[in-house]
Amino acid sequence: MSKVIQKKNHWITKVNECAVIRDENGELNVELHGGAENGEFAYIGQIREDAVVYQDGKLSEGELLLEVEGLSVSGLPLYDIYTVINCCKGPVRLKTVRQGFVRWKKALSKSKQLCRNHLSPFVILVTVKIFEVCSISGVLN
Repeated sequence: MSKVIQKKNHWITKVNECAVIRDENGELNVELHGGAENGEFAYIGQIREDAVVYQDGKLSEGELLLEVEGLSVSGLPLYDIYTVINCCKGPVRLKTVRQGFVRWKKALSKSKQLCRNHLSPFVILVTVKIFEVCSISGVLN
């Protein structure tokens, strides 16, 4: 029986866990964007740093939301994610991961620049989409 050796730079090693406490109005003071209804994974939007209260960890804007209270929310619409959050008692435990697209933005812009002179717009569009899909899925991280 062989053991699977996990690469050190695999996205799973970059998972962020935190617990956010609701304020007196019952708000987390963290916006969520994306969701299946928009054809995207849910991700962390604007964080009201002056109002958000963390019990553990910390969130960053743009991180993909993987789990809420241990329940996988990948591929769910935002209204279902908000339903899970609203059912939570006490601090809301979230698992997130930083999106890798920012890291590949320079490589992407460089490849687009090289392609503009030699390839059709369709090939450039396909290249952009491949980078986006690979960065979200963690293949390029």
